[in-house]
Amino acid sequence: MNSTFWLAAASYLVLTFIFTRPRPIIPLGILSMVLQAIVVAYLYPLFYRGGNPLAEGATFGLLLGIFMGSNAVLAEAGKNQVGSLRTWIALEGVYYLLQFTLVGLVVGAVYGVLPSRAV
Repeated sequence: MNSTFWLAAASYLVLTFIFTRPRPIIPLGILSMVLQAIVVAYLYPLFYRGGNPLAEGATFGLLLGIFMGSNAVLAEAGKNQVGSLRTWIALEGVYYLLQFTLVGLVVGAVYGVLPSRAV
């Protein structure tokens, strides 16, 4: 784990703090974000297949957003009572897609062009 890895992880933490509730439960939020940041910073180089780092990062982030959002948006709505199901899915879905696409862009920019991996 080099300095690029830790810069990518720190980028995730900063961007995730932007998308938080006004009065967060700090210890749980920090633990969750640190674990997610380490995973994101670790996975991106495995995902990268060559090409523009911003495009690769955005694609990576979008896939993460779909993955994380499927649990946080759809599964939560299926398990818990939410006001308007349509509004919940729309707002929360956009939140996850936007957050993780931005994270992917920044992580892609942090790593830059990496050696291509054979598919």
